Amino acid sequence: MGLLGAVAGSPHSYRLMLKWHRLVPPIERLLRRASRGRLGVLELAGLPSLQLTVPGRKSGIPRTVTVQYVADDSSLLVVGSNWGLAKHPEWARNLAATYHADVDRGGHRETVTVELLTGVERRRAWHTILDFWPNYALAQERAGERTFQIFALRPAASG
Repeated sequence: MGLLGAVAGSPHSYRLMLKWHRLVPPIERLLRRASRGRLGVLELAGLPSLQLTVPGRKSGIPRTVTVQYVADDSSLLVVGSNWGLAKHPEWARNLAATYHADVDRGGHRETVTVELLTGVERRRAWHTILDFWPNYALAQERAGERTFQIFALRPAASG
């Protein structure tokens, strides 16, 4: 994690980011455009990120979003935190409605299977995620009654 990641990782800084989260998507788009897709906000912070492409659950149109992930064995765990807002992010709602998605991590593209984790698997994944990025607990607290969706993305069988 870089210096920016260390700053973002402090609870005080993260609380400020939660308040100013609306600035992140336009900055992300600007960085992606200027770097031809190679650099975004999370990369600047030295945090692991991926470009997730998932079809819209109603339109079927593929949508791409940058998300932070936590590597866990053969899975990539992604959290639908939506900055602790009351609603699930649209990308998570789309992901929950499909079985496959496309992932780009640093130029490595692959199709993945999608599993929405529940029960014991979700609790275990949540602890793994919090070990890596404790600030998700602040966002979960801010979300109130909404429980974050956690997805396991795994390489799809080729062939």
